[in-house]
Amino acid sequence: MTMVEFREVSKKFGKVEALKNISFTIPEKTVTAFLGPNGAGKTTSMKLVMGFLKPTKGVVFVWGEEPWRSEGVRSRIGYLPERPVYPMDIAVENFLNHLAKLKRLSKIDVNRVIRLVGLENLADRKIGTLSRGYIQRVGIAQSLLGDPELLILDEPTANLDPSARREIIELLKTLHKELKVSMIISSHIIPELQEIANYAVIINSGIALEYGYLNDLWRKYEIEAIFIIKTVDVEAAARILIDKSYVHYVKKVSNSLEVSIDPEHYKSFENLLTELSGLIKSYTFKTASLGDLYEKVVKSGSQESV
Repeated sequence: MTMVEFREVSKKFGKVEALKNISFTIPEKTVTAFLGPNGAGKTTSMKLVMGFLKPTKGVVFVWGEEPWRSEGVRSRIGYLPERPVYPMDIAVENFLNHLAKLKRLSKIDVNRVIRLVGLENLADRKIGTLSRGYIQRVGIAQSLLGDPELLILDEPTANLDPSARREIIELLKTLHKELKVSMIISSHIIPELQEIANYAVIINSGIALEYGYLNDLWRKYEIEAIFIIKTVDVEAAARILIDKSYVHYVKKVSNSLEVSIDPEHYKSFENLLTELSGLIKSYTFKTASLGDLYEKVVKSGSQESV
């Protein structure tokens, strides 16, 4: 089911046109990567989804309603801005309790989000005494108040060290798995988005160049498709798989196999793995690089505009 739809949307700020006749859709239950350079229109698009802005032209629908008109739609969305500001001399729990009262929620709701983001042992600490990574967890906690169906996260790992970025990405993966919450995530660190996203909207200079499920986009733009396969017999599975003409290579990695194939044969390969169910225990799909996909889409868009 479609969750977000942009229909020929433009947004101007004075003489500056941030979005130019942009159209795309986002299904429910996806983790969507908003990809694009600074100034591409990602944050403007997010604010339109949340109803903070009204389109200059066109229509934005969220669950079939225009968010700038519907308080009900806005109440179903949690938001973490790129540069949140917090009262640094207030304890984490007191801050969240205050926000909960504004939303007419109970202390039970506060305790729940504190647990979800791993702040149980820091709830009585003042926000200003926390590391940047844990301050970001406070922001994610406030975005979860009210049990939203959609989280919009603008640069959630910005200004964090590599260790803290890793922890935030793992937290978001856990939240999506446990809560089944949809997410729209903007980040300029593309490899991080590759770990969590299954859908993408690629924006450049206010134009939507491409959108869709990543598996479909890998095949469309002929990005190398890689599978990690767990098997009951590594050697036997390797002999069968390497015999296929569309398989580039089969490599043993620990007790699993890494297999690279032509992306256009993705479905055929999945069917083969199903046929080998007695030999194949499980498999996961990944690609060489989400950055490769982004670069190909941008290059394709530039050629079409010439």
